[in-house]
Amino acid sequence: SAVALAISRVPEGKPVRTRRLAGRVGARVLYRNKPFRRLLGAYLLNSIANGLPATLFLLYVTHSLAAPGWAGPLLLTYFACGVAAIPLWLRLSTVWGKHRTWIAAMVMATAIFATVPLLGAGDVWWFLLICIVTGAALGADLTLPASMQADVVDLDTLKTGQARTGIYFALWGIATKLALALAVGLAFPLLELAGFRGEAESSSEAALLALVLLYSLAPACFKAVAIFLFAGYPITADCQKRIRRLITARQGSALKKQSEGATA
Repeated sequence: SAVALAISRVPEGKPVRTRRLAGRVGARVLYRNKPFRRLLGAYLLNSIANGLPATLFLLYVTHSLAAPGWAGPLLLTYFACGVAAIPLWLRLSTVWGKHRTWIAAMVMATAIFATVPLLGAGDVWWFLLICIVTGAALGADLTLPASMQADVVDLDTLKTGQARTGIYFALWGIATKLALALAVGLAFPLLELAGFRGEAESSSEAALLALVLLYSLAPACFKAVAIFLFAGYPITADCQKRIRRLITARQGSALKKQSEGATA
């Protein structure tokens, strides 16, 4: 029903003929799109930060928190809070701006992740609170970066006169998969190097400490770097409105010329 509603209510834009951009020129314009590079870099780092605890969640709850029976309820709480917080982050983004709101969410998650090493076996209720707060922060990660991606695509459209959305979304998809691969590729080899074996009785204190640090402080560090990289992001709401006005004006002019050419 949602797809049918979108098809019936969203108008189809009028096609505008444009010159095809040469490959080297297009690649140069994409590379020089600094807001996109900053957004993609911050997104990649933040996705690695989210991927590490997702990869190690069950191991942490089982071996460090010593509460394997709580894994399901805690994970459900985490994702439920992420979905429930989405309207709040969207509302805040209209007040603070999307980039500032996302930074605020990353700061909140970083601060909470840093408290995880203070927990010990049986601290389930404290960890439940951590799941609630970090889950809420996940709501911003699920919505705001993708929305800002559309903004940097508009900047490319303004510079090139073409809609090259596919290229940007392809790179975004690669970054998403790369982040998950890197999270897994970092977590398990480092755990094995620390001597973690997966059975509580055979893992040393150093191995369990490595598990805790990889679950909590490593994501906090990745998020901190992402925050530093993304601070001062230049495409504000006013800037985006100007970009859209210029694109609309250019498309209107192109359509007018096409119409005049057709009637000549």
